[in-house]
Amino acid sequence: MKLLLSLVLILTFSTPFLSHAKTNATDITVGKKVILQSKILNEDRPIKIFIPDTVKDDQPLYVIYLLDGVEHFHTASGVIKSLVDYEQIPNAMLVGIDTTNRVRDYLPKVEGEPKTEFQTFVQNKWPDAGQTDKFLKFVSDELMPYINSNYSTNGYNTLIGHSNAGTLALYTLVNQPELFNNYIAISPNSWWSDEELKNNIIKYTKNPKGGQSLFISVASEGSRFYTGVLNTLVNLEQQMPTQLKWEYKHYPTFSHMGTILPALSDSLIHLFGDLIFSVTDEHGRFADVSLITGYYQALSDKYGFELKIPQDVYVEFAHSQQKFGNTAKAVTTLKHFTTHYPNAAYSHMRLSQGYTANKQFKEAVTSMKHALELAKQNSRDPMLIDALKDMLNEAQKNL
Repeated sequence: MKLLLSLVLILTFSTPFLSHAKTNATDITVGKKVILQSKILNEDRPIKIFIPDTVKDDQPLYVIYLLDGVEHFHTASGVIKSLVDYEQIPNAMLVGIDTTNRVRDYLPKVEGEPKTEFQTFVQNKWPDAGQTDKFLKFVSDELMPYINSNYSTNGYNTLIGHSNAGTLALYTLVNQPELFNNYIAISPNSWWSDEELKNNIIKYTKNPKGGQSLFISVASEGSRFYTGVLNTLVNLEQQMPTQLKWEYKHYPTFSHMGTILPALSDSLIHLFGDLIFSVTDEHGRFADVSLITGYYQALSDKYGFELKIPQDVYVEFAHSQQKFGNTAKAVTTLKHFTTHYPNAAYSHMRLSQGYTANKQFKEAVTSMKHALELAKQNSRDPMLIDALKDMLNEAQKNL
């Protein structure tokens, strides 16, 4: 019995050491880091850049500028990759700006005597605070030109700031609104007095420069954070700047730092919401593909560059048309899909299915063959290629 027990123990504890396979470990790199030598700030500024790997080199990019890049870059890059991959937002790149002197760059200058307790505290503790205009000049005159000259950008920019950086986002909105299209202020630190805040929003309201969108949120911080955000909203409601669309969200169950993840996801989905057409049953029952092509043409005219219709919009629109027996219209929709995505196996696979629903079996086989060839050329997953072969066999049975 003791011998048997000894053998069991030997096998139990020695097996992991005996069965280890040879492994090769490699580092996983997210984005890249560049150092900009800023003449305006007279210092080196580390910048982190991330582009989802699903984005092709020649595709125009929306640019999302993130303050406090050291703290939030990995969180933001994960959110952006997920949203881009699943077409919740359009193709975008992330530019994370590392912080070197937070209060100097992010908190506005105290005008005259301090008007709040927080202004007094900052002025006494950090006498070099309040150089926001200099920092924004670095962004507009050095950082943005670098990004636009080295990447395929489309001129549509978003700024994300949290806490003190959220204060800078609000400051930029009311003082240099044309610098960004979208402003995301997550739990901004209340800086201005009530009168200063009111005057800033009045100034912004009376000096329209294009149209901006603001997403502002607060978590469970309470006190100054909650009051400051509510005062901002009250003043926006009172002054009603017609050039601004704004959205507010409260995250009562999240902490000051914990709110970053949900606020990032919610804000980006909201701010880019008009770029994803929402298909309804009424569309499928009565409309043709010109509805969505016209919608995206209007958006392209609005933003000043061509907006591509997302793949899922084509598929959902065609599915809704098929649901109400409009199979011929669905085929037309899916033909548009293949025209705009000619090298995507997915578009030709969907067109084949559309042909089948419309009983155009010969065309269905041709499209599925094309989908299979594209999948092979693009070195797609063997399981996908196998699935397309099965679909082709099914399509050929209808001939």
